[in-house]
Amino acid sequence: MNEYYKIAKSHYMEASMQMLEHFKKNVIELHHIGSTSIKKLNSSKGIDVLVILKTVTEVSELEDILIAEGYEVVSVNNSFFKEESVFYGQFGDCDVNFIFMSDRDKKSEILLCKDLLMENDEYLQDFQALKQLHNESIIDNDEYQQRKTEFFSSILKEAKDLNIV
Repeated sequence: MNEYYKIAKSHYMEASMQMLEHFKKNVIELHHIGSTSIKKLNSSKGIDVLVILKTVTEVSELEDILIAEGYEVVSVNNSFFKEESVFYGQFGDCDVNFIFMSDRDKKSEILLCKDLLMENDEYLQDFQALKQLHNESIIDNDEYQQRKTEFFSSILKEAKDLNIV
């Protein structure tokens, strides 16, 4: 098992519990997403946590509390998350990004992408190769984000074509 996955899972739990302590009336679900949530994937030290809010909750209502708790607002350069609010915090030696959303359809797509990576070695290898290009600075962050968005769009389309969705 990927050693960093074990560390990330522990920090994900710690970060999620802290988030729930502050916002238990506003948060419906928390999900560990991104590279560190997949055991077979060689990951960076960043943990992404998808925070699903009640539809009546505006992130702007929570922003002052998050900033007061030491979180930083992250400007997102990934077009898929342009409508969401992302806050950064640190837990142990891990960077944690909390992605706040209330869009249930987008949540389903994100979780499906994670499942597809976990279940399909070809997808996993393709994604790992893309991450490697970025980690080795062969492609810059903007190109990585663009290619990553295209990659996930293509596997979602393929899943839809195969009626997996």
